[in-house]
Amino acid sequence: MTDAVVTALREIANRDLYQRNAFHITGLSTGVDRRTTRRRQQHVTAVLEAGADLETSGSTDPDELRIAFDRLLGDPRRRLVDEVFGEWGRPNGECGCDVPVHQAHDEAVYAHASAIELLLAPPGQQQYLAMWRRAGERWTTAMEDPQFWQHLRNRVLALDDWQLAASAIDQIRSELSAALTGPLLDLATTSEYPARVAKVLEDWPVGGEATQRWVLDAMRPQYERAEDATVALLRRLQQGHHEVDPVISELDRSVLPVYRRLQVMLPSEQHQRTLTLRDDIALVYHNSAVGIANEGSVHDKRITHLLDQADGYAGTPVMKAKIAENRVTAQYLARNTSRGARAAQQPEADPAGCGCAVLILIAIAVLIYVLVKVLS
Repeated sequence: MTDAVVTALREIANRDLYQRNAFHITGLSTGVDRRTTRRRQQHVTAVLEAGADLETSGSTDPDELRIAFDRLLGDPRRRLVDEVFGEWGRPNGECGCDVPVHQAHDEAVYAHASAIELLLAPPGQQQYLAMWRRAGERWTTAMEDPQFWQHLRNRVLALDDWQLAASAIDQIRSELSAALTGPLLDLATTSEYPARVAKVLEDWPVGGEATQRWVLDAMRPQYERAEDATVALLRRLQQGHHEVDPVISELDRSVLPVYRRLQVMLPSEQHQRTLTLRDDIALVYHNSAVGIANEGSVHDKRITHLLDQADGYAGTPVMKAKIAENRVTAQYLARNTSRGARAAQQPEADPAGCGCAVLILIAIAVLIYVLVKVLS
């Protein structure tokens, strides 16, 4: 079972890493004791219930404050996690740290919080790359200092709670790099500007070799969403050419935005799963064109446009070749056949939606290949 420390680290590893920090919200110092925390909670509750103005450097939102105080007073393991990302300030003598230890930590926190804010802002300011580099370097410096970890060990002793064991420090050590990378992974899946996130990840020094694995894990739901939607669209096309326009609209709405994000974060030139998705998208366009030719008219102008789209998305030579073959045949039929002749020489879409569509007029060897694919 995952320990509460690890769970807490994974829960907060997103763009709100610092904004939702319990110490940031309550305005309390990371070294505050339970008695002072309880008194502050009672004061805040009374002021808010009276409708008076709350003088604080933190939040004035009642729900945010309630959650933050519950976090600080409820479970010391979750509190310790928030201390890692809160402001340590000058040592008060209780933790035994030298001033530079706290200073290095707080500089890392400020730089990282500022870097997240810059990456959330609209494009136009390029210093976000320098700020992320600085944040990564500051956190790396802080984590490499043995006194950083000694501070946390001393905090475990100071909190003196049976739920908080010394092993919590080892768990924080093993998860901290992933937690610091979490805001980037969150933005990789949700930001309007994924290319900026990709640039930061290229030289983000904290994760090392594990960063690519974290990116793959973060993008897995994106893959699944796009792949499932594409399969569903290919099945819809089997219902007839009347489904083409709604299918293409749905492709534009639900699949292509996800694909573009994946192409930025995990380019098809380097990742087979993205390349396969490219071909699946091309197949939707291609089978749409074939569906119109089969049941509509080979003179329909949409056919050329859809084949152009298919060719633009096709990522493998095999897919591009099949699209080219069907384009040549469609052009031939449009020029040289009557309606009656066309009915006997129509292109055939891939009925399984998992291989390349072919034409009845293409070589018998290709037909056998397609039949094997369909039957398998």
